[in-house]
Amino acid sequence: MTPIQHTEPARTGEHVLSEAAGYRSRESIVVASGVLAAGTVLAMTADGTYVAHDPTASDGAEIAAGILYGPADATDGPVQAVAHVRDCEVNGTAITWAADMTDDQLGAMNATLMQAGIILRGVELPAGLVLSGGETVQETP
Repeated sequence: MTPIQHTEPARTGEHVLSEAAGYRSRESIVVASGVLAAGTVLAMTADGTYVAHDPTASDGAEIAAGILYGPADATDGPVQAVAHVRDCEVNGTAITWAADMTDDQLGAMNATLMQAGIILRGVELPAGLVLSGGETVQETP
């Protein structure tokens, strides 16, 4: 008998380690397009809607602005969703960001999220990377 293998999608809020009291960390948002999993790093476009963060874009999608709380399917048009946009800690291994990001792009994403108080935990940042506060990631022994 061949075993059945099942890959479960990210669960709503699975990436959250801690957040501010009440719902201060979260905002109701509009996802403009795409099928996005819970934990996707988001960017806000000029019209105020959110899309998946894309560090190579030049329309606002290159600036990380939050993390999607639950899945969103905007295939047929914009949909309401919830995102963490400030003051929270997230499990960096449970979030989704653009594939093939360079060290500089990863640093920029992390710095922008940190400015909003969104802290990635459990992520190995490249040595030499300069963070938002000016500190440099040190090489691990």
